[in-house]
Amino acid sequence: MSAARRHCLLLAVWLVTLGCLATVAQAVDSGAEYALQLGIKMFPTLVGGNLDIDTQKNAEGKLLLLVVYQENRQGGEEVVARMNSSVRVIYKTPVQILLTDVAGFAAFAAQPVAGIFLAEPLALTPRTATIAFGIQKKAVVFSPFDGDVQQGILAGLHIAIQVQPALNLTTLRNSGIRMNQLFFKVAQTYE
Repeated sequence: MSAARRHCLLLAVWLVTLGCLATVAQAVDSGAEYALQLGIKMFPTLVGGNLDIDTQKNAEGKLLLLVVYQENRQGGEEVVARMNSSVRVIYKTPVQILLTDVAGFAAFAAQPVAGIFLAEPLALTPRTATIAFGIQKKAVVFSPFDGDVQQGILAGLHIAIQVQPALNLTTLRNSGIRMNQLFFKVAQTYE
Protein backbone atom coordinates (compact mmCIF):
# COMPACT_ATOMS: atom_id res chain seq x y z
CA MET A 1 0.00 0.00 0.00
CA SER A 2 1.42 3.39 -0.98
CA ALA A 3 2.19 6.02 1.64
CA ALA A 4 -0.55 8.30 0.27
CA ARG A 5 -3.14 5.53 0.53
CA ARG A 6 -2.01 4.72 4.08
CA HIS A 7 -2.38 8.39 5.02
CA CYS A 8 -5.88 8.52 3.46
CA LEU A 9 -6.91 5.32 5.23
CA LEU A 10 -5.57 6.52 8.57
CA LEU A 11 -7.37 9.85 8.17
CA ALA A 12 -10.65 8.05 7.41
CA VAL A 13 -10.22 5.81 10.48
CA TRP A 14 -9.42 8.85 12.57
CA LEU A 15 -12.58 10.70 11.43
CA VAL A 16 -14.76 7.67 12.23
CA THR A 17 -13.08 7.34 15.65
CA LEU A 18 -13.73 10.99 16.44
CA GLY A 19 -17.36 10.60 15.41
CA CYS A 20 -17.73 7.68 17.82
CA LEU A 21 -16.01 9.59 20.61
CA ALA A 22 -18.33 12.56 20.14
CA THR A 23 -21.35 10.38 20.93
CA VAL A 24 -19.99 9.58 24.40
CA ALA A 25 -19.16 13.18 25.31
CA GLN A 26 -21.87 13.27 28.00
CA ALA A 27 -20.11 10.47 29.87
CA VAL A 28 -17.03 12.63 30.39
CA ASP A 29 -17.32 14.93 33.38
CA SER A 30 -15.07 17.83 32.33
CA GLY A 31 -14.26 19.66 29.12
CA ALA A 32 -10.50 19.45 29.76
CA GLU A 33 -10.68 15.70 30.37
CA TYR A 34 -12.75 15.26 27.21
CA ALA A 35 -10.21 17.29 25.21
CA LEU A 36 -7.37 15.26 26.72
CA GLN A 37 -9.08 11.99 25.71
CA LEU A 38 -9.69 13.24 22.18
CA GLY A 39 -6.13 14.53 21.99
CA ILE A 40 -4.66 11.17 22.95
CA LYS A 41 -6.69 9.59 20.14
CA MET A 42 -5.84 12.30 17.55
CA PHE A 43 -2.13 12.75 18.33
CA PRO A 44 -0.86 9.55 16.61
CA THR A 45 -2.80 10.42 13.46
CA LEU A 46 -1.24 13.86 13.27
CA VAL A 47 2.24 12.45 13.91
CA GLY A 48 1.57 9.93 11.14
CA GLY A 49 0.45 12.76 8.86
CA ASN A 50 4.04 13.94 8.63
CA LEU A 51 5.06 12.87 5.14
CA ASP A 52 8.68 12.56 6.30
CA ILE A 53 7.84 10.28 9.25
CA ASP A 54 10.39 7.68 8.12
CA THR A 55 13.18 10.15 8.88
CA GLN A 56 11.96 10.46 12.48
CA LYS A 57 12.93 6.95 13.60
CA ASN A 58 15.48 6.67 16.40
CA ALA A 59 18.46 4.27 16.51
CA GLU A 60 16.15 1.43 17.62
CA GLY A 61 13.84 2.04 14.64
CA LYS A 62 11.11 3.55 16.84
CA LEU A 63 9.24 6.82 16.74
CA LEU A 64 9.98 8.75 19.93
CA LEU A 65 6.93 10.49 21.39
CA LEU A 66 7.46 12.82 24.34
CA VAL A 67 4.75 13.68 26.85
CA VAL A 68 5.54 17.03 28.46
CA TYR A 69 4.39 18.22 31.87
CA GLN A 70 5.16 21.40 33.76
CA GLU A 71 3.94 20.92 37.35
CA ASN A 72 1.71 17.85 37.36
CA ARG A 73 4.10 14.91 36.90
CA GLN A 74 1.41 12.43 38.01
CA GLY A 75 -0.95 13.75 35.33
CA GLY A 76 1.84 13.32 32.77
CA GLU A 77 2.43 9.74 33.95
CA GLU A 78 -1.30 9.04 33.48
CA VAL A 79 -1.14 10.37 29.90
CA VAL A 80 1.90 8.16 29.19
CA ALA A 81 0.02 5.15 30.60
CA ARG A 82 -3.04 5.89 28.43
CA MET A 83 -0.89 6.28 25.33
CA ASN A 84 1.08 3.12 26.06
CA SER A 85 -2.20 1.19 26.21
CA SER A 86 -3.59 2.62 22.97
CA VAL A 87 -0.63 3.62 20.77
CA ARG A 88 1.83 0.87 19.98
CA VAL A 89 2.64 1.64 16.34
CA ILE A 90 2.24 4.47 13.86
CA TYR A 91 2.32 3.25 10.25
CA LYS A 92 3.74 -0.11 11.32
CA THR A 93 6.58 1.63 13.17
CA PRO A 94 6.74 0.94 16.91
CA VAL A 95 6.65 3.93 19.22
CA GLN A 96 8.52 4.77 22.38
CA ILE A 97 6.62 7.10 24.73
CA LEU A 98 8.57 8.97 27.38
CA LEU A 99 7.68 11.58 29.99
CA THR A 100 9.72 14.76 30.37
CA ASP A 101 9.52 18.36 31.43
CA VAL A 102 10.96 21.21 29.36
CA ALA A 103 14.30 21.03 31.19
CA GLY A 104 14.55 17.39 30.06
CA PHE A 105 14.62 18.31 26.35
CA ALA A 106 18.41 18.43 26.53
CA ALA A 107 18.46 14.65 27.03
CA PHE A 108 16.85 14.24 23.59
CA ALA A 109 19.08 16.68 21.68
CA ALA A 110 20.98 13.96 19.81
CA GLN A 111 18.02 11.85 18.68
CA PRO A 112 14.97 12.34 16.46
CA VAL A 113 11.67 13.18 18.12
CA ALA A 114 8.54 12.45 16.09
CA GLY A 115 5.97 14.05 18.37
CA ILE A 116 5.47 16.04 21.55
CA PHE A 117 2.20 15.91 23.50
CA LEU A 118 1.37 18.46 26.19
CA ALA A 119 -0.10 16.73 29.24
CA GLU A 120 -1.11 20.06 30.79
CA PRO A 121 -1.26 23.71 29.75
CA LEU A 122 2.20 25.30 29.86
CA ALA A 123 3.14 28.79 31.02
CA LEU A 124 4.59 31.17 28.43
CA THR A 125 8.30 30.36 28.88
CA PRO A 126 7.97 26.54 28.81
CA ARG A 127 5.46 26.76 25.93
CA THR A 128 7.89 28.92 23.92
CA ALA A 129 10.74 26.48 24.65
CA THR A 130 8.53 23.55 23.58
CA ILE A 131 7.62 25.27 20.30
CA ALA A 132 11.31 26.00 19.60
CA PHE A 133 12.33 22.41 20.43
CA GLY A 134 9.57 21.06 18.18
CA ILE A 135 10.69 23.28 15.31
CA GLN A 136 14.31 22.21 15.79
CA LYS A 137 13.33 18.52 15.82
CA LYS A 138 10.68 18.81 13.07
CA ALA A 139 8.34 17.17 15.59
CA VAL A 140 4.56 17.49 15.65
CA VAL A 141 3.88 19.41 18.87
CA PHE A 142 0.30 18.76 19.99
CA SER A 143 -1.81 20.34 22.72
CA PRO A 144 -5.41 19.37 23.45
CA PHE A 145 -5.87 22.60 25.44
CA ASP A 146 -7.93 25.52 24.21
CA GLY A 147 -6.00 28.42 22.73
CA ASP A 148 -2.58 26.75 22.47
CA VAL A 149 -2.57 26.50 18.67
CA GLN A 150 -3.38 30.19 18.42
CA GLN A 151 -0.34 30.81 20.68
CA GLY A 152 2.09 28.91 18.45
CA ILE A 153 1.69 25.19 19.28
CA LEU A 154 1.76 23.32 15.95
CA ALA A 155 -1.37 21.18 16.35
CA GLY A 156 -4.36 20.71 18.63
CA LEU A 157 -8.12 20.45 18.68
CA HIS A 158 -10.88 22.68 17.42
CA ILE A 159 -14.07 21.66 19.17
CA ALA A 160 -17.25 23.25 17.88
CA ILE A 161 -20.23 21.43 16.40
CA GLN A 162 -17.74 18.83 15.27
CA VAL A 163 -14.24 18.02 16.40
CA GLN A 164 -11.49 19.01 13.96
CA PRO A 165 -7.73 19.08 14.09
CA ALA A 166 -6.26 22.55 14.45
CA LEU A 167 -2.95 23.57 12.85
CA ASN A 168 -0.75 26.63 13.31
CA LEU A 169 0.50 27.31 9.78
CA THR A 170 3.34 29.60 10.88
CA THR A 171 4.77 26.93 13.18
CA LEU A 172 4.21 24.27 10.52
CA ARG A 173 6.23 26.31 7.98
CA ASN A 174 8.98 27.00 10.53
CA SER A 175 9.16 23.28 11.37
CA GLY A 176 9.60 22.22 7.77
CA ILE A 177 7.12 19.39 8.35
CA ARG A 178 5.28 18.30 5.21
CA MET A 179 1.75 17.24 6.22
CA ASN A 180 -0.64 15.17 4.18
CA GLN A 181 -2.86 17.60 2.24
CA LEU A 182 -6.01 15.89 3.51
CA PHE A 183 -5.42 17.46 6.93
CA PHE A 184 -5.80 20.92 5.43
CA LYS A 185 -9.26 20.01 4.12
CA VAL A 186 -10.55 19.10 7.59
CA ALA A 187 -8.40 21.27 9.88
CA GLN A 188 -9.07 24.63 11.45
CA THR A 189 -5.97 26.67 10.64
CA TYR A 190 -4.33 29.61 12.38
CA GLU A 191 -1.41 31.90 11.45
